[in-house]
Amino acid sequence: MSDSTSQTYSLEILAETTGVSTQLIVEYQEHGILPSQLDDDTVRALRRIEHLRVTCEMNLQGLKMLTQLLDEVEQLRQELRLRR
Repeated sequence: MSDSTSQTYSLEILAETTGVSTQLIVEYQEHGILPSQLDDDTVRALRRIEHLRVTCEMNLQGLKMLTQLLDEVEQLRQELRLRR
């Protein structure tokens, strides 16, 4: 999903941009919910994860499973678009 023009961020800038604590971002990374590369895609993913966590009151395991499924659905959609 990333392209060569994607902005990369420090942990502190990502936390400030999204309003999510650095500690929680690191925890998401440790659980494999967020990648180690902090770029524009990570900002979008982090906002989606926080929305799910707050609105659905999901724990880390649930967030990981749901984000993996959503990523898989997006990948399948892209593959379908290419076949048309």
